[in-house]
Amino acid sequence: MQTLNIVCPHCNAVNNVQVEVNRKEVLCSSCSDLLNDTSPLECNEESFKIHLEKNDIPVLVDFYSPDCAPCMKMQPDFEAAAKSCELEVRFLKVNTLDYPDLARQYGVNSLPTVIAFNKSIEMNRFSNALSKDQLSMWAESLIQVAL
Repeated sequence: MQTLNIVCPHCNAVNNVQVEVNRKEVLCSSCSDLLNDTSPLECNEESFKIHLEKNDIPVLVDFYSPDCAPCMKMQPDFEAAAKSCELEVRFLKVNTLDYPDLARQYGVNSLPTVIAFNKSIEMNRFSNALSKDQLSMWAESLIQVAL
């Protein structure tokens, strides 16, 4: 049976997870928290790097600022889209006020900017607010590319 490396959204431990059609609760082998927690993960530089480099699933990153109105307007849609991608796409958030070096490193010049990565490689980006439906369709296309 095929396995995937999935980084825990709680402790950043790398877990080897068997690919199954019906996934119930999948627990982290390190902290015993749920790996299938769909809440977008607020990242620091270290957790960002681990999720990009160690996840076998695609990663969708929202570069935002809390003082950016379009960013805050998109936040509920980003969270809603993440709920439909349990253990298939990891949704991350990077606060550009707290981590401006990450924003510079990835050429983020306007907010919000959402970047899709697959195994640390940038696949695509959008530099504007996206709706839940747009984010969900984009995430679904990433799943198909990653297969």
